[in-house]
Amino acid sequence: MTDPVPNAQTGRLEVGLAGAGSLRWAAADITPALEEARLRLDLSPISAIALGRALTGAALLRRIFLKVPSRLLLEVRGDGPLGQILAESDEQGALRGLVGEPRLETPADGQMRIASLVGKGLLRVTREHGRSRYSGEVELVSGELGDDLTHYLQQSEQIRSAVLLGVLTKPTGIAVAGGLIVEALPGTEDEVIDRLERNISSMEGVSFLMDSGGVPALERAVLEGLGREVMSSQTLEYRCRCSREGLLDKLRPLAERDLEALLDVDGKCEATCAFCNARYLYSAEELSAAN
Repeated sequence: MTDPVPNAQTGRLEVGLAGAGSLRWAAADITPALEEARLRLDLSPISAIALGRALTGAALLRRIFLKVPSRLLLEVRGDGPLGQILAESDEQGALRGLVGEPRLETPADGQMRIASLVGKGLLRVTREHGRSRYSGEVELVSGELGDDLTHYLQQSEQIRSAVLLGVLTKPTGIAVAGGLIVEALPGTEDEVIDRLERNISSMEGVSFLMDSGGVPALERAVLEGLGREVMSSQTLEYRCRCSREGLLDKLRPLAERDLEALLDVDGKCEATCAFCNARYLYSAEELSAAN
């Protein structure tokens, strides 16, 4: 049987223009989605920060492309103790993800920076358009993910951008999580770029700015004086696409090789989804019938 993900308050994604149409931007508040992920996956604060940045990045990246993919997968493969980080975003506003080490302890210095925990490695972005898949990969340049996504867009897509990500935790969960990406379109005038750079360099930290005024405060700070205009919006929530039948399909080849190894002392097999912690119970007869 499945342990379904309960309904939760939704976050929001906004997409718009600024700088007289020469800047495209997207901003996302994923606070409720990350809190759902934290509860579902039993994430420690630093692991939640890592996953929150990746989920925000996936939501923003999917909408910044001119040809918006139906689904985007962001994968960070570092050699640090966090291990692999996966984040998905789709056209329905569903987010899901995982981190290799969900219960990593906060660094001894108390600083909630993830670069040393991510380590050196690669960032891969995969876009799905129907049945077609396109992937791009770059080396990590900082491990904090915002700079890494900016680097990816420049190297793989030739897109000049700034990616700002922030997650702030509190003793009882997630205080705020989200971010903003802004792209300078070809032909953007120098004064627009200069104003954008001044805005970003003079603003407070992303997490603390959002904590004081939410993602709208981040939008105002980054795009001040540039004529911010919202073109569309979408709700976001943490929602897994796992299913009992889907996991059964994955168990078929394992059961065919060694059915007994999958069964517990009661002759049952319990499988858990890594993305949402939903549990599915299968009988020996079901696994045998699947072969």
